[in-house]
Amino acid sequence: MDKTEASIQEWRRLFEAAIKFKQQGCWDWMTNEDYFAITDPETGEIGYCVPLGAGGIDYGLNVYRGPQAGAFLRDIVQSYGVDEDTKESMFTTDAISVNFEDRDRLDKNDLGLIRELGYKFRGSGEWPLFRSYKPGLQPWYLDKQEVRFLTVALEQAFVVAERFRENHELNFERDKTEYGFGEKRLHLVPQATKNGIVWQDHWLPWHPKGELIEPYLYPDEIRLRQLKKTVRTSKEIWEADFMFANAIIGQRGERGQYPRLCLWVNGTSGIILGVEIVEELDCRQQFVDQLLHLLESTKLKPSRIHAASDKAFLALKDTAEKLGIPIVYNPMSLALLHAQEAIQSSF
Repeated sequence: MDKTEASIQEWRRLFEAAIKFKQQGCWDWMTNEDYFAITDPETGEIGYCVPLGAGGIDYGLNVYRGPQAGAFLRDIVQSYGVDEDTKESMFTTDAISVNFEDRDRLDKNDLGLIRELGYKFRGSGEWPLFRSYKPGLQPWYLDKQEVRFLTVALEQAFVVAERFRENHELNFERDKTEYGFGEKRLHLVPQATKNGIVWQDHWLPWHPKGELIEPYLYPDEIRLRQLKKTVRTSKEIWEADFMFANAIIGQRGERGQYPRLCLWVNGTSGIILGVEIVEELDCRQQFVDQLLHLLESTKLKPSRIHAASDKAFLALKDTAEKLGIPIVYNPMSLALLHAQEAIQSSF
């Protein structure tokens, strides 16, 4: 067996944990704001467990991973779930999950595993669907480590849900403020003992430091200073953004990658100034390079730049300021949106 593939015994334990979690129905008394953290006993990685189902649409458990998971959930809650860049959030998610779906949402591999394990599910919203999400990659099947971590997360989610059923103020009891905003989040930390793992309560801040998107600093200061001396200001407005392309790179049967589309458009004339497909998830240097190549080739700089997303604005802001180009955030950059739609529909 491939060492990255879970054994039948490991899959069975995961299914049993998922079935028990589904039967519990914690979404009747928990919302997605009642998330908690758990440390993977094997890797030490922290996952943020978010129960789904209170909204009556999706039912299951998401376990968000990575150093920015806490900041991601903080921002989602504070924005009341409204995301101005939904595709970016979806394609940069780092998580493992189980969702309870209709049968037709499962593929032949999912159904084959269920048959091999001998489970039978009936009805809509009853079929467990397990998936791995990694930034810039196609949603995929769980590997061995992910199966084991999601199993532990589901088993502990059942326990935490029972605690919430008895005391819905669980997260609010550790507040440092008198207003009871739930400034702390429960964090389950495993402690190895001779009798097995014992889970201890720790508490994480709900408002972790740092931002999801940080400003980008272009590394070649000399190039910027020289370029500023050689370009004249035009009356044009340039619109720019980068996003995931509606395409998948990779071999059939393997996990595919979503490439980046970096796009510059003349907002005055609607002419596409530059378009580039790049494989790097962090494409900010290539995005800024596009701008510099345009300036070098035309010897002109725009009267201002309209960045169509926060990520594009923060990628360009420092460079634009050093070049003396005003830049604003404008999500309604119509010329760019029209060009983007035309390009994306061609994939």
